[in-house]
Amino acid sequence: MGKLCMDAKKLRYRALTLLFCLSLLPAVHAETVAFVSQSLVPSVQKLASLTEQQTGLDIRLYTIPQAAEAEQADAVVLIGSAALEQWPSESPVPAVAVFVSHQAAAAHPQLASAIYLEPPLRRQIRLARSILGAERPVGVLVDDRQLWKQAGLKARPLVTPYFIDQYPSMNHALLDLLKHSDALIGIYDTGLYSSANIKNILITAYRQNIPLIGPSSAYIKAGALATTHSDLSDVARRLGEVLLTGLKEKLWPEPGYNPYFGVYYNEQVGHSLNLVLPDAEQLSEELAAQEKQR
Repeated sequence: MGKLCMDAKKLRYRALTLLFCLSLLPAVHAETVAFVSQSLVPSVQKLASLTEQQTGLDIRLYTIPQAAEAEQADAVVLIGSAALEQWPSESPVPAVAVFVSHQAAAAHPQLASAIYLEPPLRRQIRLARSILGAERPVGVLVDDRQLWKQAGLKARPLVTPYFIDQYPSMNHALLDLLKHSDALIGIYDTGLYSSANIKNILITAYRQNIPLIGPSSAYIKAGALATTHSDLSDVARRLGEVLLTGLKEKLWPEPGYNPYFGVYYNEQVGHSLNLVLPDAEQLSEELAAQEKQR
């Protein structure tokens, strides 16, 4: 009985010693990341939840008027162009922008990183060739020459830019493109592919059985044949990588396009054009593999 009491005392002493030693260790700092957006809509909340699940980071949500509070975090994620435009450029907190275009992110060099909203033009061209064949000529309607320059395509076989400023009107440029191309590749330009223009572009193209590879998923319902698109889970996956790399390794990845994406079709348009569309999931994997080989 006496031996049991001694053993219990020893165990209690060791436990107290261990607790004392642990109390001397520095507290583990859980990095906090502030998500700032114009409003806390369900998509923002879901993105935050997915990112938190993948990274284990402490994600906190703020609206733009609460931006001053967000500066207490270890990093900030600016969701959308409104948050990006109103974030103070002098803030010392590393900021990552998502759901913004390449052009918008480039105008804010103070960003630690960014994930562009749109797919790269190279990917859209590969998508068109995978559907139609590698030897088919494709055209790109270009209103903003800076966007074409940013795409970095320069001279490329069977890919021709049609600059609108070289024609009397957009319609003249479009008709010339359709005459010499087997597909119209939509560059991400919300001015060119606006609600006022898209109907005319689509009707004109389909009268000549020329498909539009949409500049984003928003154009699929309008009548584009296909596009590539990064959904919320894709964005969360890439955002998690960016945040962990920046916070843990103190090395923020360069702003860039999301390497995670899927292929989306308008099956009805494909049927009307008598096209046999490749399996979307398999094609997504093939396109992603091609990008890794570059």
